[in-house]
Amino acid sequence: MKRWILVTDSYDGIQKNAVNMLSGFVSGLLSYTLPVRIVKDVTESEIEGRNIIAVGRCRTHPILSEYKARGLIEVPDREEGYSVYVGQMGQEEKQTIAIAGSDESGVLYGCMQFIGEYCGGRLHEGEYIWDEKYFDAPLERKLPEWKTSCAPAIKTRAIWTWGCVIYDYRAFLDNMARLRLNEVVIWNDCVPLNAKDVVAYAHGLGIKVIFGFSWGWSRNCEKSIEELCTPSGLAGLKDSVLNTYKNQYKNTGCDGIYFQSFTEMTADTVGGRCVAEIVTELVNDIADALFKEQPSLHIQFGLHATSVKTHLDALCAVDERIHIIWEDCGSFPYSYHPDEVGDFQETYGLTEKLLALRGKDERFGAVFKGMLNLDWHSFEHHDGSFILGERTRAFIKERQIKKDKIWKIIRAEWLGNAKLLRKTVAFIARSGRDAIIEALVEDAMLENKIALPVMIYAQTLWSPEESIGDILKLVAKNPFVESE
Repeated sequence: MKRWILVTDSYDGIQKNAVNMLSGFVSGLLSYTLPVRIVKDVTESEIEGRNIIAVGRCRTHPILSEYKARGLIEVPDREEGYSVYVGQMGQEEKQTIAIAGSDESGVLYGCMQFIGEYCGGRLHEGEYIWDEKYFDAPLERKLPEWKTSCAPAIKTRAIWTWGCVIYDYRAFLDNMARLRLNEVVIWNDCVPLNAKDVVAYAHGLGIKVIFGFSWGWSRNCEKSIEELCTPSGLAGLKDSVLNTYKNQYKNTGCDGIYFQSFTEMTADTVGGRCVAEIVTELVNDIADALFKEQPSLHIQFGLHATSVKTHLDALCAVDERIHIIWEDCGSFPYSYHPDEVGDFQETYGLTEKLLALRGKDERFGAVFKGMLNLDWHSFEHHDGSFILGERTRAFIKERQIKKDKIWKIIRAEWLGNAKLLRKTVAFIARSGRDAIIEALVEDAMLENKIALPVMIYAQTLWSPEESIGDILKLVAKNPFVESE
C-alpha cells in the first residue's frame, strides 16, 4: 500500500494550527512519520507514487484546484465553509484526502470534521473491528469513499465562562477549535495579566475573545439596583465602566466586551418602575459613551429574562448596535438543570418573541445552560489581577476526578433532552438572524477532555436540521469526545 504525504498551501496562522492538529492525529493512524510539505516547494518526485492529503484553499493550492475542476470538492461560498473528499485517484490505486476551506477557519474546521466524523466512524464502516491489530494503522488500507460540504448554521458559536476556572487556556482553546466553536466569553473581576497572550492564542485558532465585566451585576442584584437608581450612582457606574474598558481591556486585542447589569433577580419592578425600563436607560447611557470612545466596539448585553420578561416592550429601546444575549428564559436549554423541561413550549414561545424584539434586524443572542457551572457555595471574588489558565497538570488531573461525578449525571439528562436543544437551535437558524449562541461551560474541565454534552451542543450549532438520533450517533463516535 502506498505511503501518505500531506501537502498544504500555507503553514501560517490559523492554517498552521489546522495542519498541526491534522498531522498529529493522522500520524497516530500510521506506522511511520507523515511527511508534510508546502505545495509551492514540493517536487514531483516527492509526491509520485504516494497517497496525498491536500489541505488548503483551492485558489492557492494547485492540487485542490484540480480536484475542484473534477467535481471532487465543492466548497461553499460562505465564511468557514469547507469541503472534504476521501477516495481513489486515477488508475494507479493512489488515494487522496482533500480538505479545502473557503477561508483559514474553513480549512481548520474541515480538518476537524475529517478527524471527528471520518476517522471516528466512517473509516471503520464494514471492517472487522474485533481484530486486535485492526486499529494499529487503519489509514494504511484502502479507505471508504466519502464526500461532504459544510458551512455553519449558526454564525457565532461560543462558550461562556469565568476566567478563573480556565485552568489551561491553550488546551481549553484547542478543544474549542476541535468543537468548531469560534468565540469565547471570559468574565473576570479584573483583567488577567496575560490577557494579550490568551487573545493571541485564541486568534491563532480562529476564536474571538469577548471579555466580560459587571455593569452593576453583583451577587445581590436587588441591592445593586437600589444603589444605582440615583444620579450619583449612575454617574459613578458610567465612570467605572469607561475606566475599566480603557485601562484594562481596550489594549488587549480582544474582539469586544460583554456585561451584565442587575437583571438577575425575580422582582420585575423597583420603586414603582419596571426593571426593564431602568436597565434600558442605564445600558443606553453607558453604551453611548463607549461608542463615542470606540465607534466599532462590539458590545454584548447579558440580560436575564427573569426580571424583564413581563415588560419586554421597554427593551425595544435598547441601542440597536448592542447584541442582547438572553439568559434564564425558562426551561432547558436555558435552565441550569437539563432535566427541567416542563415548560419547554412556553420557553420556546419566548425565544420566538425575543428573536423579533427590536424588529427584523434584531441582534439576538442566547446563553444555553444545563452543563457545569461555578460552585457558588465556595466562590470568592478576586481582588486583583491574576494569571489565567496556567495551572499544573497535577491540579487538572485531580480536579477532573471531582467533576466526573457531576458529568455522569448531567450526561444522562442530556441524552434524554438534547432534542429540545436541537429544536431551539434549528428555529433560531431558520430565522436568519445574526445570532450569537453561547453555552455555559464553566469549571467543566474542557481543557482536559470534551464531555459528550459539550460535543452535542457544538455539533447542533453546525447542523441543527439533522435528527437528534443522527447527531448523537455522530458525536458518540467522535475521537475527541471522552470515552468513559
